[in-house]
Amino acid sequence: MNIGIIGAIDQEIKIFKKVIIDKQVKNIGQFQIYIGKFKKNNIFLIKSGIGKVSASIAAMILINFFKINIIINSGSAGSLHPELKIGDIIIPNKLCYYDVNLINFGYARGQIPQYPKTFKINKNLYHVLIETAIKFNFKFATGLLITGDSFVRGENFINKLKLQFSYAIAVEMESTAIAQVCYQFNIPLIVVKSISDLSDTQATSNFNKNISLASLQSFNLVQLILENTQFYESIE
Repeated sequence: MNIGIIGAIDQEIKIFKKVIIDKQVKNIGQFQIYIGKFKKNNIFLIKSGIGKVSASIAAMILINFFKINIIINSGSAGSLHPELKIGDIIIPNKLCYYDVNLINFGYARGQIPQYPKTFKINKNLYHVLIETAIKFNFKFATGLLITGDSFVRGENFINKLKLQFSYAIAVEMESTAIAQVCYQFNIPLIVVKSISDLSDTQATSNFNKNISLASLQSFNLVQLILENTQFYESIE
């Protein structure tokens, strides 16, 4: 099976590079794709860069060049839920943009025309994720993850997002763009994020301080998923 893994920055992919065996590197444009094996599966690991367009390009590269069976987006997010703390895991079941607004044309806030109101994670894969997180005692939350091209910090920004997306549990800058590409090409997607900051006035310093921890936490759950035979049965 061909598995694509997308992380936005170096910290989010460097641990994956260490566990891929028989690793080779292929350059496509400005992107490096690390190709190798994990168990019996082919892994295609790419650093997308930050933001929606960069994430979309990375997803398209994986789909077009490597005939990917599934994409995993692993990395960090900012908390929008009072019970979510640094290092906790996010397993979203749906995603949307927070910086898309076409409500005057009859669309839901965050909805792109000709696409659903939210992009949903495959139910079978989602259940395997949840069961694995419970089995290995991860502290996690599930719900709506929102995406936009700004790093969220400060009370005013948070309050606006909570007013517009009251069910959102976390915010980040890539996942929904990847979900939109996967939706268009019918590629299963799962997203695993870990909280790096609380989206407050200390968000920037906390992100810099905790990004390695958040990346490790996300990796730990993804690695367990990749070792789970039920995961591959759910894809098929």
